[in-house]
Amino acid sequence: MVINFEDIIPDEITAPRNGKGTAASMPYLAMKGLEGRFKTFNMMTLDPDSAIGFHKHENDSECYLLLEGRARYNDNGEEVTVEAGDLMYCGKGESHSIEALDGESVTFLAFILE
Repeated sequence: MVINFEDIIPDEITAPRNGKGTAASMPYLAMKGLEGRFKTFNMMTLDPDSAIGFHKHENDSECYLLLEGRARYNDNGEEVTVEAGDLMYCGKGESHSIEALDGESVTFLAFILE
């Protein structure tokens, strides 16, 4: 599953948590209801022309949130181009990979749920 950043409708919050001013919240609503605990949470950078190989998640799930760059994401055999703000989810029993594009590095958050 890929959630494109451009499809997310931001929520404007006034005085967030009793603060001041306003903030824009970008809710990845599809992530609500996912069960499990964080097993790992990493910020990762793939160097230009680097990739994380295609692999299967037997007993856990993994999410990537692309922060910077463009990448090719393989979602169970279907390749799609992802950009900053896109969230990718690989559920239990599913497979995925990610590869930096355009000769530039890619930075993303990676978190694994039990």
